Amino acid sequence: MEIANRLLSAVRSYDFVGRYGGEEFLVVLNSCDPAFAPGRAEAIRKSISNRAVLTAKGPLTLTMSFGVLLSSEWGQRPVEELLHEVDVALYEAKAAGRDCLRMAQPTAKLEMSPAMLPQAVRRRR
Repeated sequence: MEIANRLLSAVRSYDFVGRYGGEEFLVVLNSCDPAFAPGRAEAIRKSISNRAVLTAKGPLTLTMSFGVLLSSEWGQRPVEELLHEVDVALYEAKAAGRDCLRMAQPTAKLEMSPAMLPQAVRRRR
């Protein structure tokens, strides 16, 4: 519960925080400028890691690893692909020693097909 409270206090009122698996959380920084996203993720990470949780057996140090995905770089891809790519970045952060963040990298550039374009744009072609 303490982690959830820290996460919620570290994000803006219009961001989203949810549990995504056993020890994994999903944080959506709604309308966050891509230039600021890594810094925001780092601030959230520090809000978890900088203060131990007091337990009956003494203080417990927490760490948080982040996979960060900038939606502006991904085009229109299925959410499952996006979650997979950010999960890869998360495991890269864990492999790098934990308590850090790694940026998700697209595995392939998505080409825009005519079907993906809005109706008005398709008509102009």
